[in-house]
Amino acid sequence: MRARLLIIVLGLLALAGCSSVGGGGGSGEPAANEADATFSLQMIPHHRQTIQIAKAAIEKSKDEFVINVAEKIATAEAGEIEQMSTYLRSWNIQVPGDDANATHKMAGMMTVKDVEALKAATGKQYDDLFLATLSRHLRSGVDMAKNAQAKGEHIGSKALAGKIVVSQTEVLDQIAAKQKS
Repeated sequence: MRARLLIIVLGLLALAGCSSVGGGGGSGEPAANEADATFSLQMIPHHRQTIQIAKAAIEKSKDEFVINVAEKIATAEAGEIEQMSTYLRSWNIQVPGDDANATHKMAGMMTVKDVEALKAATGKQYDDLFLATLSRHLRSGVDMAKNAQAKGEHIGSKALAGKIVVSQTEVLDQIAAKQKS
């Protein structure tokens, strides 16, 4: 999947005949580069997977903390998907489809085995597994966002990456505190 995304981005760059993906919309904003496009192309499926398990947690868990975390993260990430989709469309790049099989194979994503383990768990075991799985998943998202901040050029994309680092680190800290209690 990663190689396919890179090929798509590089192909678009070659067609454009430049090293940037698209203009800043006439606002004086720098054009997006490969790191900006790759960030959105990878983070959208990453967020979709988070939302998938968060929705399941909202339905399955009885723990108020788990439900609150799941609602918070699902709401935030749905808005971020819309923002990244808008960026991709403005750069004339197709928004990734919702292919769960391909999603499981991307770096930093939950595997089919991870998702199946969550489906099979119940009660406190489910809550503990959900929080541990979500923590690993969010850490990979933070790493992706930090990479976009370091290598990207698009102001909006870099700002979104910074927001993701802050918000997901906050959730990770809350989960760590809950796990210690």
